[in-house]
Amino acid sequence: MLINDNDIHKAEKIFLKNGQSFDEERINFIKCIDKSLHLQACPGSGKTTALLAKLYILSEKMPFEKNQGICVLTHTNVAIDIIKNKLGEKANRMFNHPNFFGTIQSFVDKYLAIPAYIKCFGYRPNYIDTEFFYNKMLKYKRKLEKNEWLEKNKGNYDSVLDFVADINVEFDSLGEKSFNLDFKIKDKQSDTYKTVNDIFKEIFDQGYIRFKDAFSLSKLYLNTIPEISNIFSSRFKYVFIDEAQDTSAIQKEIIEKCFNENVIIQWIGDVNQGIMNDNYTETAWKPENDDKYELKSLSKSHRISQPIADVIKNVAISPYDTLCGCDNISIKPAIIVFDDSTKDKVLEKFAELVCSKKAYYSGEEQNLYDISLCSGNPIKAVGWVGKEKDNGLSIKSYIPNFDKKSTNINKIYFPNLFTMCELSKNISTNVFKNRTISCILEALHLSNVTNPLNNRKFNKTELLSFINETDKNLLNDLLANIVIYYTERNFQNFSKEIINCLNSLEFNLKSNSINYLQKQTLEDAPNIQSTDEYNVYKPSINGTEVSIPIDTVHGIKGETHTATLYLETKYYDNSSKYFCDELTGHISKKKSDSKRKNQALKIAHVAFSRPTHLLCISIHKSEYEKYYNNFSNDIFEIFEI
Repeated sequence: MLINDNDIHKAEKIFLKNGQSFDEERINFIKCIDKSLHLQACPGSGKTTALLAKLYILSEKMPFEKNQGICVLTHTNVAIDIIKNKLGEKANRMFNHPNFFGTIQSFVDKYLAIPAYIKCFGYRPNYIDTEFFYNKMLKYKRKLEKNEWLEKNKGNYDSVLDFVADINVEFDSLGEKSFNLDFKIKDKQSDTYKTVNDIFKEIFDQGYIRFKDAFSLSKLYLNTIPEISNIFSSRFKYVFIDEAQDTSAIQKEIIEKCFNENVIIQWIGDVNQGIMNDNYTETAWKPENDDKYELKSLSKSHRISQPIADVIKNVAISPYDTLCGCDNISIKPAIIVFDDSTKDKVLEKFAELVCSKKAYYSGEEQNLYDISLCSGNPIKAVGWVGKEKDNGLSIKSYIPNFDKKSTNINKIYFPNLFTMCELSKNISTNVFKNRTISCILEALHLSNVTNPLNNRKFNKTELLSFINETDKNLLNDLLANIVIYYTERNFQNFSKEIINCLNSLEFNLKSNSINYLQKQTLEDAPNIQSTDEYNVYKPSINGTEVSIPIDTVHGIKGETHTATLYLETKYYDNSSKYFCDELTGHISKKKSDSKRKNQALKIAHVAFSRPTHLLCISIHKSEYEKYYNNFSNDIFEIFEI
């Protein structure tokens, strides 16, 4: 079986804009279907689009020999939503047997964790969801807080409950309910160990496990019954892992144990952007040539300009020898230098720049803010640390009303509940739950329902807390109905139960909210980022009302901006301290062994690679003065405020 030029042209018409075509690097990747590989792709290279084109072409050539299928594992549902929106009903072939198209979590839950749980406990789990598990543990909060040892040893956790709820569990063997707690107390006869163990046992017995427990059970299942890999390998001819840089060690171990040498496995990602897995742990994915995998790369960015490419090629844990950007935009990256007395002027200066800098868009010279409005690519300011700090910079240093809890990670706006349900098949229960709650929040917003405690729109945490405090049974029923729909797919009952829940809370729902929750019409769902009104900077610049959303770097991963401001924040040290050498071209050939520096480089790389036109970096004067002689005016435009 081969992929030919006609296949490529057909995919270009579906996935690219009129007149666009895949470059040579992407064509080589799309056509490579006979070997396992690592694809190291630079920011904005169009790797996800290339992968989707490849999947579409392969699906058109099905059925394969022996009726094998394609397994696509993702970390988010962006790729799933894109392909459903692009192909409509034609996408059904990709999502039906023998194929699997979903998150790693949903694959693990369905094929490994649930069977393993059944072997251990004798029945199916009710919920695989860390938040559901945590809600069950709330019952034991007072009991845990009375334990002096737990209080003294909670470390950096905000509470004893958070500490206990995050303890790792190792299951002993299939067919038994026994497990071991992985924390400092090793004496299983101690009162503290028994207390925590009994709580976990009771919650496990009720059918609740966390996401991390699902992976632990899956690993045990594969180790105990290794021949399972032959079953998966006979079903799937190809396995693709998107956003491979976000793969944790246990996820990678499980994936590799699921499939034997007869399966073609292709990992697609950017090792420089691995900021999402296991709370900043270094990515387990290593894109290197070896006996099993060939290494391919995409080194041409279709998003960032060449001036930005020249900067970010060095601000990376694996610097690029060359990084090709778009050569039709020549705006230099800007550095805003500030001190403690002028930090409140940083956002204003950024707003002035986006209103004054100009470029050509659709054949007309426009300022960057107008280009943003025309293109739909926002102007954003982002930082590493959102939480307020007593002795250092955070996002709140620049915009005091910033609320980290209100930011949304890759949140998609859905035009109604039914559309969300239709576009949310083969995703994890946790993602489906979060999407359902987002729809509930949208329905409340349509009726102008606010949180009585602060007269603001509810966010997710506030809504769940409000329901729990009003009626715990009501919250349990709502969460249960979400899981029931996830498995049974009866939309009318699902919609009815949600409306009944909101009516029980005495929310005055208007007809447009009822319609949003009841209407069974599939509508387009563009990938629109929802921004809380308190996380937006809104100055007036020369008579123009400007809107600049503020977010954490984790909240904007995967987005495309017209202009991005990276705000200096403090993570042990000011963030710029970790990458000023790289900014000024002083690159060490030896890879850093500093965990914090590598974290900072990956965070900065993600932020710096969002904008198409203008990258702006704020640097505190105390850091800038150490390097100012090294900043080249040929590369940067410097503004001191």
